[in-house]
Amino acid sequence: MKVGDVISGYELLDEITGHGSERRFFRCRKESVMSVMVYDQNLEQHLVLQRHLAQRKIAVPQVFWSSIADKIMVQEDLGPLSLYELCKNGNIRMDIYKKAIDELVRLQFDGREGAPIKCRYDTDHIRWEQEYFRNHFLIEYCGLTPDETAALESDFGDLAVAIMEASGPLDGYLMHRDYQSQNIYLKEDRIRLIDFQSARIGPLPYDLAALLRDAYVEIQPVHEETLRAYYYEKIKARGVGIDTQDFVHCYELIALQRSMQALGAFANLSLNKKKPHFAHFIPRGLELLERGLNEKSFTKLKRVVSSMRK
Repeated sequence: MKVGDVISGYELLDEITGHGSERRFFRCRKESVMSVMVYDQNLEQHLVLQRHLAQRKIAVPQVFWSSIADKIMVQEDLGPLSLYELCKNGNIRMDIYKKAIDELVRLQFDGREGAPIKCRYDTDHIRWEQEYFRNHFLIEYCGLTPDETAALESDFGDLAVAIMEASGPLDGYLMHRDYQSQNIYLKEDRIRLIDFQSARIGPLPYDLAALLRDAYVEIQPVHEETLRAYYYEKIKARGVGIDTQDFVHCYELIALQRSMQALGAFANLSLNKKKPHFAHFIPRGLELLERGLNEKSFTKLKRVVSSMRK
């Protein structure tokens, strides 16, 4: 696929770059209607999940045409207004963030029943994310040796156990798994969601942490607390029985885990995937990780991260 090709009547106008996905995206046109063509190695899985979410009125892009054999689909063009573009300069739109939280709750609750997903966010996946952080960020990006990172094993294990124990009534819901500002769009005054193909079944706070501890957008702690409280009231109204203190405890543990996952991704994308601009977000990611380590006591990991910030 290249710019200028015509596929099933869709003319490819330009390639959309800058994202972290392995997929390829092209802005295309057919009979004056603008759309986006996507090449996706896992297209069939994506389409099954897209149909499920669309049937449950979750705000995913409409699919106009697809070819599983060619691993290509054409979907609705959501336009330029991502949450990242709206708020990247520090002008946090609380009204839009609340809309994003409303849509997140619909995804997590309304999208759960019958979701075509077998993967769970469990201890094995938590440990996988930690290894991802260790290998790509600590070793490849920061230059630590495997022996130097081996001392962190007890903290990693303790964090995994703590997350699973704290999840309790918050576990077993549909997770987007990358619910951050670059995957959330505003079109016709409605939130729209992309990059949901990594969805899992797991704890509610993970997606909220991805949204509010987002290295792409600088959300001040006071705004984070307000939005976290807004989300908490929304899930209480959906019947989730957990007190505020236990909810915040679980959120802070998962936010710490999410910050490590994001740093691993930034390092991997910049070093190994020929996308060096993702390194720009590492300082903010480290700041968020350090905030998480100030909230929870993982002394070995905190010592390593503090040394990087000096």
